[in-house]
Amino acid sequence: MDISSFESNAKELEKSVIIAKQNKNNIELEIASLESKCDTLTKANELLDKSIAILTNVANTSRDNARAHFEKIVTNALQFVTQSTDYEFIIKDIPGRAKASYEFYIKSTVNGTECIQKPEDANGGGFVDIISVASKYAYLEIFNDPKIMSGTLFFDEPGKMISEQMSVKFAEYLKFLGNHYNRQTIMITHNNNLSSVSDRTFVVSKDTNGVSKAVVSTNVTGISDDDMKSVEELYEN
Repeated sequence: MDISSFESNAKELEKSVIIAKQNKNNIELEIASLESKCDTLTKANELLDKSIAILTNVANTSRDNARAHFEKIVTNALQFVTQSTDYEFIIKDIPGRAKASYEFYIKSTVNGTECIQKPEDANGGGFVDIISVASKYAYLEIFNDPKIMSGTLFFDEPGKMISEQMSVKFAEYLKFLGNHYNRQTIMITHNNNLSSVSDRTFVVSKDTNGVSKAVVSTNVTGISDDDMKSVEELYEN
C-alpha cells in the first residue's frame, strides 16, 4: 500500500470515528431522555398507586359508613315493630366478586343462643317487609338527593307478611317515617291497622254492576302522642 492510499484510508477511518462518536452522543442523549421519561412515569405510577390507595380507602370507609347506617335504621325498625331487642340486622360481604356485593341477615338471640339466618327464612317472611320499607328510607337519608327527596313514596301492600299483632307497630313506624321525612306516602293495603293511621283513606269497592267506586273513609284513628314519641326516640338513638 502506498502512502497516498494509506492517507486516504486514514481519513476515511477518521470520518468513521467522528460519525461513530456522533452516533454515540446521540444514543447517550436518547438514553438520558428515555431515563428521564422513565423516571417521570415511575413517579406518576407511584402517585397513581397512592391515589388508588386513598380512593380505595375512601370507598371502603364510605361503604362501611353506609352499611352501618343501613344496619342501624333497619335494626331499629325490627326492634320497634317486634318490640324486642333480640333482633339485629346485619350486612355481610360476599367474597370473590368483581364488584362489592352483600347479603342481608337477621341475627337473633333466643335463650342466650345466637342464630343468624336470611330474612326470608325468619318470621314467615314478615322481616322482609320491614327491611324493604326501612331500607328505602335509609337510602333516602344516606344519599340526600334533592331529585328524589321531594317526591311521593308509593307502597303496594306493605307489611303483607307481617302478623296482625306486629302490624300495629309497623303502622306506627310507617306513620313516623312519613312525618320524619316530610314525604307524602301513598299505599295500597288491606290491613286495617295500616289504613287507620293514614291522614286520608279511600276505600275501593265494587257495586252490584261490577263498577269500582272509591269513597273517603272516616274510620281513621291515628296514633297517640305517646306511641309516636316512642318510635321517635328509638330512631334517634
